[in-house]
Amino acid sequence: MSVLAALPADYAYVAAVGTLGVYSLHVFATGRVSAARKAANVKYPAMYTENSVAERDVKAKIFNCAQRAHYNTIENLPVFLTALFHSGLYYPRFAAAAGLVWVVGRFAYIAGYASGDPSKRQRGAFQYLGLLPMFGISVWKAVTSMPFVQELLK
Repeated sequence: MSVLAALPADYAYVAAVGTLGVYSLHVFATGRVSAARKAANVKYPAMYTENSVAERDVKAKIFNCAQRAHYNTIENLPVFLTALFHSGLYYPRFAAAAGLVWVVGRFAYIAGYASGDPSKRQRGAFQYLGLLPMFGISVWKAVTSMPFVQELLK
């Protein structure tokens, strides 16, 4: 039997959010970093400007903030994708919707942070309304799928 045959029929929604959502976030964040790098005249391979420079130069601060927003998104991808793809095996439509909430929240997070005012990253805090339910489903299903736990629950 094919592995794909074992996936729920609506799993395509999950795959779409996981691939198209993450790709669009990547393009958006990379665009913000590239534009800020050019505006601040930060040469490769520098990943950030020095704090002393960013304190005096608003363009350097915007670059640092855009870069940090991009990194933070990359740092969060493993947890998001694991929760999305695993919870989607059980509740594909719910997982896709929750995943979309996370993606939209990350767009708001990146846009806010990349403005140069780090406090504006909080505009994307609603992303957790998508992530936490997926994470909870994933943990619950992982634990309750273990044979010894199934025996305990009988």
